[in-house]
Amino acid sequence: MAEFIIGAPLKGPARRYPWLRRLLWRIDFVFVWLLLKGFRLLPVDLASRLGARVGGWIGPRLASKHRLVRDNLAIAFPTLGAGSLEHLARACWRQGGRILAEYPHLDRFSREAARLDIDTTGADPVDLQPCVIACAHLSSWEVVGSALTRLGIANATLYSPPTNPYLDRMLLRSRAVLNCELVPRDNSARALLKALRGGRSVGVVVDRRVDDGEDIDFFGHPKASSMLPAKLALKQGCALVPARVRRLKDARYAVSFHAPITPRDPAADEREQARDMMQQLHDHFAEWIREEPADWLCTKRLWPRGTGSSPLEANAGQD
Repeated sequence: MAEFIIGAPLKGPARRYPWLRRLLWRIDFVFVWLLLKGFRLLPVDLASRLGARVGGWIGPRLASKHRLVRDNLAIAFPTLGAGSLEHLARACWRQGGRILAEYPHLDRFSREAARLDIDTTGADPVDLQPCVIACAHLSSWEVVGSALTRLGIANATLYSPPTNPYLDRMLLRSRAVLNCELVPRDNSARALLKALRGGRSVGVVVDRRVDDGEDIDFFGHPKASSMLPAKLALKQGCALVPARVRRLKDARYAVSFHAPITPRDPAADEREQARDMMQQLHDHFAEWIREEPADWLCTKRLWPRGTGSSPLEANAGQD
């Protein structure tokens, strides 16, 4: 969340002087804590609407991040003009603000039936216990955990710890209400495999770039992507289930668990089966994003510099 608010991890002098780094971490923590505490005091629908306004105001002012959002959208939607791209990027920031404002209310999504419309017609409930559940940064992906809690399915979710340890501890406490084990992204394969073997389903968000991953076609361009979800499913013999979240109105969502992805060529070796499964998964993501592009939070560089023909890409800032 710190990177969402300030636009980038701490750099420069803050890296060289530990006391300055700790001070900035504390300032960052206090700012985010007060913001979330304020949102928690509001009715969740009002918080969501206010969050949209906050995100729509802050996001475009984070110059390098806003440029990355426009660059990603320009590659995904090459026919859009500059004005349309700017309008869409601002809509994405409003969506990000909603997610932030709703975060202190995560427990309500698992308690209040009216907040979540859960559709499991695509995936047999047996497939969900345990399985690997994969989604994109579409709408509020966090509520997939709330949906699993409602379904009585224990789960472990892969996450990227904030560089700020104070925010990391706050994140861990807030997710405790979901009966969800959080697994740090680095060196996570063993922990996730242990969770699956222990009867927990595993949740991953996998539309971001992973530098040491393999190229998967995404919107017509290769994106370095993790093979971990497919490899876990193949190794453990469980289902790889795509999950989609759609916002209905304010803080109300539809969560759909789709039919499990299986390799199209069972005779292929494990690496090719994993690549095929991840390609099918990204094809789902691209289809959903095209349907609701304003719900896609794409604040990290997804493709190599120079991808596509957008002039914005050539001048892109930092990740």
